[in-house]
Parts: sequence; C-alpha cells; structure tokens
Amino acid sequence: MNYDRPAISGVAIAMWLIFFFPIGIILLAFRLWKHRDLSYQKVIDWKNAGATFLVIFFPFLMSFFINLSAGRPMEYWVMVWVILLDLIPGIYMLWKSGQRREQLFARYDYYRHLVLVQGVTSIQTLAETTNQRQAVVANDLQRMIYLSVFQDAFIDMYSMSIVFNQWAPAASMANADVGGTAVPQQSRPQPQTPKTVECPGCGSSALLQPGENKACPYCDSPLAYPQHG
Repeated sequence: MNYDRPAISGVAIAMWLIFFFPIGIILLAFRLWKHRDLSYQKVIDWKNAGATFLVIFFPFLMSFFINLSAGRPMEYWVMVWVILLDLIPGIYMLWKSGQRREQLFARYDYYRHLVLVQGVTSIQTLAETTNQRQAVVANDLQRMIYLSVFQDAFIDMYSMSIVFNQWAPAASMANADVGGTAVPQQSRPQPQTPKTVECPGCGSSALLQPGENKACPYCDSPLAYPQHG
C-alpha cells in the first residue's frame, strides 16, 4: 500500500465536481471518511481544500479588475462576500495544513524517540502517550515503516505493537530446565540510542539520533550515525 497516495485522486474529485456536481460531493465525503485515520492524508486534504478555494477566488478577482478597467465595476459587496467566503477560508486552510504538517512531523520524532530510545512498542501505550486514537497511531507507524524511518519492522495487529525482525524472540520459559541444564531466557537487544559523533572536519561534537545523517553545523562536513560501536 502506498501511504502517500490518497483514497481518491483530487483531480478526479475536481472533474466530478465540475461536470457532475452531486457525485463530486459524494466522492469528496468518501475520501474524507477514508482518510479519517490517515494523518498525512488529512494534511494533504487541508492543503488541497485551501488551494481549491484560492483557485476559485482568482477568476472573481480578475473579473472584478477587468470590469473596473472597462468602466463596468462590479458591486463591491459581491467582492466582500467572495473574500469572506472564499479567500479567507482558503488562506486559513493552507495555514491549517502547514500547522498540522509540523505537528505530524513532531509526532513522528516523538514516536521514534519512544520506540527506539525508550523501547515502547505497544500501540495502546503510544496512543495514550501521544493522545491519539490507536488506529491513527498504527497508520502513523505504518507510514514511518513505509518511509524507512523504522527499518525491518512491521505492525502486528494481533498484539497491536510494532515488531522489529532483528529482535530475537524471548524463550517461552525463563530459566527453563533442558536436560538438567538451566538455560536463561533469551533477552531482546536494547533499542538503539542517540550517540555523540565527532566531526572529522573540525573536531566538534554533535548528537545524532539512530539512523540520522546531517551536516556539521560548524564546517558542513557530513555526519552519520555509527552503525557499530
């Protein structure tokens, strides 16, 4: 599943709105319902809605100035209503889209910290910590897996948790007695933690999150999270 692809294309909805208005509204409502648990798609929906309002506004604005220059000014109250009902909502929706995008990326960083640093893998715990519904958290984590933020992982819907394939499963019994020899329970490796990396260019230090790559803030030398050691 492509988590960056909407349930119904915005172009298709626009075409149905133009040529078959009632059906376009139904398709739009269906898309919003399908995206109710998809945080990233809801951000895109706000952006598309705002852009649509602005696209509708500009023909009114052009018509207003054309009529004004031709000596046939439109009624000013018409433009006032267009601004109130079209321009302002469009700007608000674009602002809301940007705000939700920043909130979503901040939540992604928080997920990564909780899972990789604190070892929290329960979707229910993550949902309670971030004040989100479990379905939203599950889809957020699934998209992070799709974007390779969490590598070699999958969502186990039976246990409602994120599972990493490289983690060895625990033994079924702790200190099980096998042939008279006590075998301790196989423990799961601890999640990766942030590491301080020394810049090879200027010798300064920077704290990198697991899997993070960035440029040194002092000399722009590339820094990468060490895979070993």
